[in-house]
Amino acid sequence: MICAHRGDTSRGAIENSISAVDAALATGAEMIEIDVQMTSDGVLICHHDDMLAKGDQVPIWQRTYQDLLSQSNADALPRFEEVLRHAAGKAYLNIEMKDYSGYHPSRFVHPLVAMVRQYGMHDRSLYSSFRFDYVHALPWDSLSVIIRPTSDVMAYFNARSISPVITPKPVEEMLPSEILQFAHATSYACMLSEITDQFRADMRKHNIFLSIYTITSVEGFDQAIREGAKAVVTDVPGMLVAYRDIK
Repeated sequence: MICAHRGDTSRGAIENSISAVDAALATGAEMIEIDVQMTSDGVLICHHDDMLAKGDQVPIWQRTYQDLLSQSNADALPRFEEVLRHAAGKAYLNIEMKDYSGYHPSRFVHPLVAMVRQYGMHDRSLYSSFRFDYVHALPWDSLSVIIRPTSDVMAYFNARSISPVITPKPVEEMLPSEILQFAHATSYACMLSEITDQFRADMRKHNIFLSIYTITSVEGFDQAIREGAKAVVTDVPGMLVAYRDIK
């Protein structure tokens, strides 16, 4: 399965924009990855970073959507609901939960899942995160992906969380199966560079559903397939769809 990373930006569309989502749909990619976070007035929007623009002093989660639109527009900074309207029934979604606030995960996760259900996309969506606590907050019937975090990533979010996550040992020492079990996730994602011989053997032993990110070449795609990836997240979905279908 080929997943368009933040939509298809290979021809100039802004990442996470409606234009990028529409471009991804046109490539034939089966899945679209989109970053979702929440504004201070509870609007779910699509954006990757905690700040809207470099040099900003106030993060997105402390600003209203209308305030953010004064620096942007509804195509470049869409409501997540608009993405659902465009993609529902046309592609699977990989919804990366990018909340940067210190609030309890349920404040973000519950309305997110409710909206996805409203558009009939719950069984066609993967909910992904580097954060164990956000995966934990998902309902039992969710398809979830734990993206392998680093200690630095965990420290960043723990410093902002009301309930810091403490793993049984340093996350770098945890096998993929241990991370999957600790997260209560249904699948696992990592970069090619993070796969060691020990991790490879563990994933094969436990038949782990593996996604690999972010692939930008046919060589990387071939390597991901050799590693047993069932899905690849890519910045060049059109190129990889054409390569896969010919191959």
